[in-house]
Amino acid sequence: MSPPASTKVDLLIVGAGPAGLALANWFRGTNIKVLIVDKKPGPTPRGQAEGLKSTTNEIFDSYGIGPQVTAESWRLEEIACWGTRKDGGEGIVREQVIPDRVAELGKPRETMLQQSRVEHHMLHNILSHDNIEIRYSTTPISVDVDTSCVHEADTFPVSVSLEKVTTNTNTTNGDTTNGTNCHATNGHHINGQNGHQPNEHDAPSDMISAKYIVGCDGARSWLRKQLDVSLEGDLTDSVFGVVDMVPKSNFPDIRRVCYLRAASGTILLVPRSNKEVRMYIPVESGTALPDPKDLTFDRVMDAARKIIAPYTMEVGSVSWWSAYRVRQRVGNHFSRLNERAFLVGDAVHTHSPKAGQGMNTSIQDAYNLGWKLRLTLKGKVRSSGARQDLLRTYESERRPVALDLIAFDKGFLKLFAAPSSQFDTEILQALKFTTGLSIRYPPSCAVQLPKGIEQLGPSLLKADLVPGKRLPDFRVVYQADGVPTWMHKRLSATGQFRVMIFAGDISDSTASKRLHDVGKYLGEGKSLKHVVMPQSEQEPLVEVLVVHCAERDLVDLLALPEVYRPWSDESGYDFWRVFGDVESVHDGHGKAYERLEIDRQVGCTVVVRPDGYIGAVLEVDDVEGVERYFEGMNVS
Repeated sequence: MSPPASTKVDLLIVGAGPAGLALANWFRGTNIKVLIVDKKPGPTPRGQAEGLKSTTNEIFDSYGIGPQVTAESWRLEEIACWGTRKDGGEGIVREQVIPDRVAELGKPRETMLQQSRVEHHMLHNILSHDNIEIRYSTTPISVDVDTSCVHEADTFPVSVSLEKVTTNTNTTNGDTTNGTNCHATNGHHINGQNGHQPNEHDAPSDMISAKYIVGCDGARSWLRKQLDVSLEGDLTDSVFGVVDMVPKSNFPDIRRVCYLRAASGTILLVPRSNKEVRMYIPVESGTALPDPKDLTFDRVMDAARKIIAPYTMEVGSVSWWSAYRVRQRVGNHFSRLNERAFLVGDAVHTHSPKAGQGMNTSIQDAYNLGWKLRLTLKGKVRSSGARQDLLRTYESERRPVALDLIAFDKGFLKLFAAPSSQFDTEILQALKFTTGLSIRYPPSCAVQLPKGIEQLGPSLLKADLVPGKRLPDFRVVYQADGVPTWMHKRLSATGQFRVMIFAGDISDSTASKRLHDVGKYLGEGKSLKHVVMPQSEQEPLVEVLVVHCAERDLVDLLALPEVYRPWSDESGYDFWRVFGDVESVHDGHGKAYERLEIDRQVGCTVVVRPDGYIGAVLEVDDVEGVERYFEGMNVS
C-alpha cells in the first residue's frame, strides 16, 4: 500500500448534511480552502427533517438561494386543533383553527421542504467554487491536535487520517442510538473508528493537515467521541413514527397543520407539496415501549387510525417513513482544544422533531460559527487572544440556545403524550419560541451593551432592537429607485458587519447635518476609514447603511457623504446603501420605524454582525461607540 498523501486545508468539516453544508456556504468564493468529508455515498436522497422557520429562510436569502428554496417550499398558513369530544362520545372533533402566524415577524413563520432538497440547494451553491471540495464515502479514522501551536494563526495543528469507505456504513432510518464510545489516549492525541473496520478493499488513507476541524456528523458523531465530549440528558419514554405519504382520507383538515389529540396521544400532521402530508405518530405498546427497530409501517399506521377516528386514513403512496425514540441531550462542550475543534448541530444536541427545530437549529449553529471562522481565517482578527475570544462565543452563544430548546422540548413533547387543558395556550407560546424571538446572546466581544449598563432586563418574546438579539426583518425601499426589499435579503453572507444608521427625517436640516457629520467621520476618520472604505480590497469589512424616513424626493442621494454611496472605477456609484421607510408603489408601506419602535426624530445606530444579530445599539451620532465596538473585536 502506498504511503498516505498529505493535503493542507484551512478548514475540515466532518459531515455533509444541513449543518456541514450551511457552514461551508460561508466560505464560497474566498481564498479559504475547505474540505468536507462524509461517509455517505452521496447526498441525502429523501426524507429526514422538513420544516424551515423564518430565520432559516433568511439565512438562505443571505446565501443567495432563498428564491430557489421558496419556489419548492410549501407555506403553512393555518393550524387546526382537534380534541376528544366533550359530550363523552368517541372520536375527535375540531376545536378551533388559528393562524400559523407570529405578528412580530411580519412574514410567514414556517415553510416545508424536505432535507434532501435543502441540501441540494446548499450543495449546488458551493460546487462552482474551487476552494471547497466534498468527498463522499470518506471517513476520518484518527485525529491529532498539536496543542503547542494552537495559538499561532498560520499553523495547521489538526492532523486527520481519512479512509475511503467501500463497506456498507448505512444505518437504519430513525435509529438515534449512539455507537461505541471511543476515548482520548492522552490530552490531545485521539484514535477511534466508530464502528468502521477497514478492509483490503479500502483505499489508502489521506493525511489532512487543517487549521480547524468542525464535526457536523450527526447524533452518532465520530468527532464528539474523539474530543471526549459527553452528551448530558435523558432518553425519553416516547416512541414515534414519522411518515411522508399521499393520504386517502375523509379527514376535513388534511391540508392544514393539525394537532390531533386523543387519549392515546397527539398526532402532528403537516401538509407538504406534491399532495403529501407528514405525520408524527405516537406509538404505544401497553406498559412496555417497543424498540423503534421492531416497529412496522402497519403498526405505525394502526396507531394513527386509532387517534384520527372516526375519520379514515388510508395510504395512497409513501415516499419515506421511520421510527425513533427521543433523546433530549446537550454536549458539555461545543468547542475544544483552544477553539481548534468544534461540534455543530445534532453532533452536540439532540431532541424530538416535533417542534421542527432539528435542521433549523443545526443550520443556525453553523451560521453562528461560520462568520467567526471566516473572519479568523481571513486574518481580520489582529491578535491570538482576540481570535480565541471571538471563537469562544460560539459555545457561549449556542449552548444556552440548545439548553433552552431541550427545556422547551420536554414540555412540548408532553403535549403529544397526553391531553392538556392548556394545550391551546402552550401551542401559541410554542409558535413564538420556535421562531427564535427569545434568543439573546450574552455580552461578549461581539455583543456590547450600552456604556454604563452591565446587563439588560429579561428578554421578551418580541422583535426588538436589543444587543444580542437578531435584527428584526423589515421592509423598506431603495432611495435610488423606490424598489422595495426586506432588509435581510440585502444582508448577504459576505462576512461583513453593517453599521446601520436610522437617521430619521433627513429632510430636516438638523437630522441632515447629523447624518453628514457621521458620514464624514466614518469615511474620513483615521480609526474607522480602513475598515469602512479600504483601498485594497473589493468588499470592506464594515458596510455603512442608512435608513431614513424622509420623503424620497426631498433627499439627494449623491449629495450625501461618499461612505453612503461609494464610488468604484469598475461599477460606478453604489446605489444600494440608502433606504427610505416610505410608501412603495406596489407593496405598501413597511413602517420600519414603527415596527422597530424607533423615534423618527431621535433615530439610532445599530451595529449588525455578519450573522444578522445585533452587536450594539447606539445613539445615532455615537461614532465613538462604533469605534469601541470594533476595537473590542480587535478587527482590521
